[in-house]
Amino acid sequence: MNDQERHTLLHSFLHWEQVQPEVVYLTEPRPDGSVKEFTWREVGDQARRMASHLRSLGLPAQSKFALLGKNSAHWLMADLAIWMAGHVSVPLYTTMNADTARYVLDHGDVKLLFVGKLDGKSDNWFQISSALPPDLAMIGLPMSPPLTAHGASLWDDIISTSPPLKDVHRPTPGELATIIYTSGSTGMPKGVMHSFRSIAAYAKGSASYTNASADDRLLSYLPLAHAAERAFVESISLYSGCHVYFSDSLETFTADLQRAQPTLFISMPRLWYKFYAAITAKLPATMQALLSRRTNEAAALRRWTCLDARSSCATARHWPICVKPWRQAAGVPAQRATRRYLTGRASSTRH
Repeated sequence: MNDQERHTLLHSFLHWEQVQPEVVYLTEPRPDGSVKEFTWREVGDQARRMASHLRSLGLPAQSKFALLGKNSAHWLMADLAIWMAGHVSVPLYTTMNADTARYVLDHGDVKLLFVGKLDGKSDNWFQISSALPPDLAMIGLPMSPPLTAHGASLWDDIISTSPPLKDVHRPTPGELATIIYTSGSTGMPKGVMHSFRSIAAYAKGSASYTNASADDRLLSYLPLAHAAERAFVESISLYSGCHVYFSDSLETFTADLQRAQPTLFISMPRLWYKFYAAITAKLPATMQALLSRRTNEAAALRRWTCLDARSSCATARHWPICVKPWRQAAGVPAQRATRRYLTGRASSTRH
């Protein structure tokens, strides 16, 4: 499939679903310690069944459907289902307060809310749930909190009774794909409108820069409601056919990182400092010096510390002062991701 045929990320997904249907696309650890894998075919089947249900609701094309939940396989499946049905996804931060949630749902004219992985401890689910309009339709993804009081339908129930959508919507590049709201730290959140063209442009450029391919592995642990994670993990994986691994929680992050052994990796400066602190606390200076060598022993050590990613990104202008020389000595390749992850239009009026 050449770039001309890869009009949008949904077109790219349909391509990979066809050429590598039995290859694992998503690997997800669960809170009970189990690990669930989904092939490209399985992801496509579930997304099509949900898209069929969404289409049956009879809502106008380009209706807004919100996604609230921590990173999970079904977060990505729901996003694909929304696109397949011809609608627009609106990701929500799991840490927003009730007032912000109420504003975004109203401002974005959200017709339906997907509720995903939430525990009410590391997120603001209880505050957010108190702000939900009583007439807002809801669908609970696997690992969602109890939603009986909200009259929500469940993902598994819907896909078990819905046939796969046959006439999947194939968007044009200029169509609106998603609205990503800012955090609201400097006032009320702004809804930034991203077309399929803009998110595909980022994916294409990043894939070219990093030489991303279907052999690459990505770890999804930063919030998918944020442009950086959405662009780097979701967009690159759909464009290049990469394998995405998820992290279950902060407590399991090290094990999740070692399971994924990511070849492409993105992080924030403060997290790079935590990586630096954790590794320097465990490795004496002599072993740290070994990381930069080109020997089998050094390669094994880099795999153990998960420092063998082919390309690592920092999402700010500068690396932490103490980390930069350590990273260079350890042989960790890096690039700086710009703040303009995607080019979009900010909207302060109802869509």
